[in-house]
Amino acid sequence: MKLRRIIASLACLLVLAGNCLAIDLVIDGEKLELDVPPQLVEQRTLVPLRAIFEKLGATVEWDQATQTATATKGTDVVQITIDSTTAYVNGQAQTLDVPAMAIDGRTLVPVRFVSESLQADVQWIQETQTVQITTQDGGSTTAPTVTPTPTPSPTPSPAPSEAPSTGHTIYVTKTGKRYHYDPNCNGGTYYESTLEEALARGLTPCEKCVHD
Repeated sequence: MKLRRIIASLACLLVLAGNCLAIDLVIDGEKLELDVPPQLVEQRTLVPLRAIFEKLGATVEWDQATQTATATKGTDVVQITIDSTTAYVNGQAQTLDVPAMAIDGRTLVPVRFVSESLQADVQWIQETQTVQITTQDGGSTTAPTVTPTPTPSPTPSPAPSEAPSTGHTIYVTKTGKRYHYDPNCNGGTYYESTLEEALARGLTPCEKCVHD
């Protein structure tokens, strides 16, 4: 384990010295400026622990005695220990290809493992040597939902009311425009109805009838 750490550290130093693999870290479209740049170790990209966890919205606690970092985001809890290839996600052991490492006074962790453990998507863009991370709440902008204001139903116009509703019996025809108080008015033959029904049909009172 110690030999692996020495080899990884030497590899990182060679990358920094040659400046040939400048790796960028972009989260939700924003490039992170890190005091220790991302490192490529055994084909895995490592980034500063606290910077990546906090940028992904997690809180970080550090246990100096065990050299273990615990990150919490919502219901997700990730534990990762320096120089250990075993990490824990919500209590479940996970095997790392490359362990967390102490480099230049900073703890660096595998960026893909950390990001995916916190429900983020990770892509490697070879052309630009960029690690691109998209979080669940930062990858897209959703327009706010607008609830349409219901259009009030028009208030029905009251039926014409040339006479007040009395409930008295009146007389009408099926096709006529007036209602009668006298069933024999104008010699007609009408059927009994109510004043309410006549008004609902829009009928008007016969001027020849006298209603007591």
